[in-house]
Amino acid sequence: MARLKPCPTDNATDNETDNATGNAIDIKQPFNTMQTTHYTLKLSNGHGWHIIAGKQAAPWVNRLATIMELKRSELNGYPKLIFLDKDEDVGEALFTGLNMTDMPGSGWRLHDLKWLHFYSHDDVPDKICRFGNADTHGLDIVRMWQALHPIYERALGDGGLPFHAGLAAWNGKGVLFAAAGGTGKSTCCRRLPPPWKALGDDETLVVKDTHGTYAAHPFPTWSEYLFQRSEKTWDVEQHVPLSALFFLEQAERDEVLRIGTGQASVSITESSTQICRRDWRYLDKKEEVRRKTMLFDNACTLAKEVPSYILRVSLTGEFWKLIEEVVASH
Repeated sequence: MARLKPCPTDNATDNETDNATGNAIDIKQPFNTMQTTHYTLKLSNGHGWHIIAGKQAAPWVNRLATIMELKRSELNGYPKLIFLDKDEDVGEALFTGLNMTDMPGSGWRLHDLKWLHFYSHDDVPDKICRFGNADTHGLDIVRMWQALHPIYERALGDGGLPFHAGLAAWNGKGVLFAAAGGTGKSTCCRRLPPPWKALGDDETLVVKDTHGTYAAHPFPTWSEYLFQRSEKTWDVEQHVPLSALFFLEQAERDEVLRIGTGQASVSITESSTQICRRDWRYLDKKEEVRRKTMLFDNACTLAKEVPSYILRVSLTGEFWKLIEEVVASH
């Protein structure tokens, strides 16, 4: 466990951080005004995050918020996700600059994702994130990708799953197009005619509410920014009830095949793992096994509640008509 004191350098190991010594932060020191940035992310299951940036991290957080179409807000009771630049002292920024005197001054655990350092605590749901050394455009985008780690982690704990999948809506119902890269998610989303609406073409967060209902949120296609192809934005708070999952295959003719819950569980697990494994590599073995088990359990439950299909798609067919027949029958 670590006290919130000056952060370790990027060369420090988890063990060095957890065993670091130093003076505890005095949370009663006078409030020193610091310009801060606040945004809210609200999810359809009633959960959300209050996103806060320290002064030096504000430009980066502003850009992240623009991409995800987040709205500025004041403190609202949601768990806090606090971003700090690598040169900002964690303790000083939190307790003096941001006046977060309700947060513990010790007992924090470091989760090092290389380009981002997350701090978590058993007594509070808040997360602190400090940047690692990433001064290139590409690594800056990777940090934004990794910034979703606590959002996805909490969604998993609530029974949800992130998917490597496009999201589209028809008559108020949402469907996922799940596939590995290069299989045709983006192409399928582009080909959909009105009144279909493509909400996202690469990454989707499915959340589960207390009634066992699933809804899907579109999340950014980070490759658009990584390769500087566009300046697209995604309204991540927008959501649609999840009606069906389609696992894409390229084919000579269009065809839809219903699959059983066993095969669906495996396919759902594979799609979600494609998103989650980018952070799993930085976890210890015990925590990695725990996350994988939780993901598989969630996949099995989802497979029982929402129908899954193989969608074979040709280059010229009107595959969406087959989907409409399926969705209309639910």
